[in-house]
Amino acid sequence: MTNDTNKIVKIAKALSDKNRIEMLKEIAAKGTITCSEVEKKTLLSQPTVSHHIKILLDADLIVGEKQGKYLLMSLNKTLLKEFSPLAFAMITGE
Repeated sequence: MTNDTNKIVKIAKALSDKNRIEMLKEIAAKGTITCSEVEKKTLLSQPTVSHHIKILLDADLIVGEKQGKYLLMSLNKTLLKEFSPLAFAMITGE
């Protein structure tokens, strides 16, 4: 498989979970958000949130910036727009 094929598969798998879609919506709505804020909004356990965040980071759907002990996350709008205009519109409301 080519790199592009692997990237598409990784993104598609990341978007195949409703919890991750809800996380992306929350991140898009806030602009930037921490893992603990995602945990509070989704009512998922911390390990579950961390697992989903890792998948989203690995797929490059979100960008993480370390600030002290916190990871500030934001949506990678460019990648999402390129991958799927329909998914972009649903997640961001744009």
